[in-house]
Amino acid sequence: MDVSRTQSEEQRRVTLSQVLKRFRRRGGFRTADMARAMGLALRTYQRFEKGSLGLDFDKIFSFAKVVEADPWGIIFAAEFGHEDFAFQTAGNQGASLLLTMLRRYARRSGKDIAALDPRSLVVIFGRGFEQISKRAERLNADLEQWMFDETFGDFEEEDD
Repeated sequence: MDVSRTQSEEQRRVTLSQVLKRFRRRGGFRTADMARAMGLALRTYQRFEKGSLGLDFDKIFSFAKVVEADPWGIIFAAEFGHEDFAFQTAGNQGASLLLTMLRRYARRSGKDIAALDPRSLVVIFGRGFEQISKRAERLNADLEQWMFDETFGDFEEEDD
């Protein structure tokens, strides 16, 4: 089972930098705009965006608020080396919701996890993620059906 960190510190910094730049540019911000919005000196912001400060959670959360992103999506993207993950979770706060649910579970019945072996956990977590994919597929199919339904918006006239 691969539970190790697969990204080196340098790789995490590079991915983080790419994510931060993409979000900033997508929002139409200049580096000076972001520095001001985050209450940072320009040079400090530039070092942050370059990845030189590493995974500075406070700065990432502040940045995410300005660009309307999921801060945990940014953190996970850097950890996974998967830049797109930050953008895939930006609109729905998917990574933050995952952690919220994990936090609720830990408060409610976290001790139950100790009773399960790693294989059981992998199966359970895997099924949860499969359900997410299936739900997304259904929503996409429903949207496509709606878009091509020529009768959508046609209303029958009611008799008075």
